[in-house]
Amino acid sequence: MSEGEAMAPVGSQLSTAQVEGTSSSSNEDISPTQLRMNSLVQQLTDCEAAARKTDVPEEAVELISRVVDAASAILEYRASLPAAEAQTIMPDDKVRRCCQIVCDAANEVDKLGLSTITKLDKKTKKAAGMVDKLYSYSQADRQELLILNVENHHTAAIKWWEKKAWRSERQRSACAATASLSSGTPVMREAERCALRLRAGSVLSVRIWLVRERIGLARAKIELRASRFEPDLKELLVGRNGVVQLMASAAQEALRALSLAKGIMDDGKTLNAHDCAVVEKIMERLSDFGLALHEVHTKLSHTYPDAGLPLKLFERIVDDAWITAHDAMHLLNLQSPPSAIMAPQAQAGAAMPARAGAAIPADTAGTAAVSEGTTARRKGKSKHKSAARAGTSAAGQPSTPVAANAGTVPAAKVLARSDQVASTQVRAQEVAASSSGAGSTIGGAALSMEVLTERLKRLDELLQFDLAGQQSVVSQVRQMKPEEAGKVVDDVAQYLRAQAIEMQTCLAGLQGRNVRLLLTSTQLPKVHERTDQLKGLLNMVLGQANALNEGKAGITTDCMKTYAFPAQKYLEHLCNADELMPPEAPVALRGEPGKLFEMKLQPKMLVNGAMPSPMWVHIHTSRPVMARNLEGLADSEFTACHVKSNEQRGYNREREEADARSGREKVIIHRGKLTPAFCKSLLTSGLGRQPRHSRAELPSAQAA
Repeated sequence: MSEGEAMAPVGSQLSTAQVEGTSSSSNEDISPTQLRMNSLVQQLTDCEAAARKTDVPEEAVELISRVVDAASAILEYRASLPAAEAQTIMPDDKVRRCCQIVCDAANEVDKLGLSTITKLDKKTKKAAGMVDKLYSYSQADRQELLILNVENHHTAAIKWWEKKAWRSERQRSACAATASLSSGTPVMREAERCALRLRAGSVLSVRIWLVRERIGLARAKIELRASRFEPDLKELLVGRNGVVQLMASAAQEALRALSLAKGIMDDGKTLNAHDCAVVEKIMERLSDFGLALHEVHTKLSHTYPDAGLPLKLFERIVDDAWITAHDAMHLLNLQSPPSAIMAPQAQAGAAMPARAGAAIPADTAGTAAVSEGTTARRKGKSKHKSAARAGTSAAGQPSTPVAANAGTVPAAKVLARSDQVASTQVRAQEVAASSSGAGSTIGGAALSMEVLTERLKRLDELLQFDLAGQQSVVSQVRQMKPEEAGKVVDDVAQYLRAQAIEMQTCLAGLQGRNVRLLLTSTQLPKVHERTDQLKGLLNMVLGQANALNEGKAGITTDCMKTYAFPAQKYLEHLCNADELMPPEAPVALRGEPGKLFEMKLQPKMLVNGAMPSPMWVHIHTSRPVMARNLEGLADSEFTACHVKSNEQRGYNREREEADARSGREKVIIHRGKLTPAFCKSLLTSGLGRQPRHSRAELPSAQAA
């Protein structure tokens, strides 16, 4: 079939007269909206006419691609209009016809380009094989020429996959436009939802291949020049656990998983549990890989900035990995019931919220795991929340930690990031609500200056993220109740992970040729500088989140050592964790034999190396005994046992009564109750140790 034959039916499906919706013969009677729509339809007609005139495959690919863009622009413009006006200017049946134009034209380009990528793949493998043979002959010039040849083939393949990914996204966007229409029979609407799921699966598949091809170029740049690197760098790059192995395993595992999920590219029906699990695994694996390579890129940039490494290419691979992970999440979201994934037509023309719109790349349709709406809904009820709000997430915006109350988390969840790399679980209905809140253009829309402006605005907001404020919150938890401290650490860590996802998504939305085309020559370096700043901030945020995860136990233990109101449960934890020095032998406060004894408990060093203040155990007995005989008493002979902080060691009832008589502010004396059995366990563990404080250091005998 020639290109003219392929495109002939398309041109007759949509015409200016069909879209205008009016019989007026004068442009003066047509609204500006109608004029704009007429202009877009005319552009489509011109593109179709040009495509019909050529029989040269290479030219046809370019011309039919313009048809895809022109038809997509019509759908995008309609989606930007208020619902009532959109329906008047372009009824639902015309939307469906325009969607068909996008899909048919993109499919035709794919058919024409299939032989191209097959040839490129063969040439790349052949050139790489020739390089391997030449290594034994030391022909450096010839080697370099062939290395460049391999890289050029990879670069050409990348461009092919980029264009295919763009067309697949246009198809997904078009299907999202029809799937959100309220008209049509149930059978028709179900078919449209199937088409959307099928296109979303196609986008995921193409993007995985794009990641694989970009990784292939990076491997070629590294492996074919590995002999020129110094030993340490060579080991880091091509060693057993080096960068090449990291990239190769990620590409292989993603492609292998894709081959297992047969339903993704089948008929668009809802995926079964097995296929959903595979897609979720792809999402996790690519998220993990993106973070790991991001960390490697940061290390190489600082340690080997002038080694000739493909650092920019690493950045692109990281962005592609994160975007593809978002595409996998989008596909999972589409498996929900229709009401959960489709925004009402009334919302189709609503303006995207600045925060959400900037965080979600429209042209990649990556559904951000955390949106403003999600963050706002996740409100805990604990008293410590006010402390965790001390920082700010962006200029003028409160930084509310995103931890959900444990009792409110439903069973159905979507894993947005893996547990190894700042994982956070997003409630399924919140993901759907986030998608709806961003408008019905979840499938992605062509990038416009308005969308880009919002993304740049969000970039500036994210650069104002107060990481120091969150660190200050954590530094304050050491004065909190240990249980509350653990919750605050969890909240801050989860909030940091959520912010990291927003930053990743924002960075992904500022990549690509279309972004660069919309920016002026003066804007480009400024935007590049700000994105570099955000990448640095992202690295610090992820590092802090990981540090909190790893250090939570130590922070909680430190709180138990320094808490002003010690209790038996904290002492038991410290004993079990071997965080207490062996207790000193008890000392009689009124001479021996006596009925009141004191024992010093010294916690071990804090995480920061400081030595905490000791705690003091006071034991009251029913009869006078010697200190060395305390552990042999029956439980009934212990009339009272309690623990005090070092600050309240000398406080007693006389102090309370004196404060009351003088009118001074009353000091509440805390006496943490201890059981006789626990006291005897302390006595036994400290047996044989002599007290390091003399009787002269002891407070009055009434201190207990």
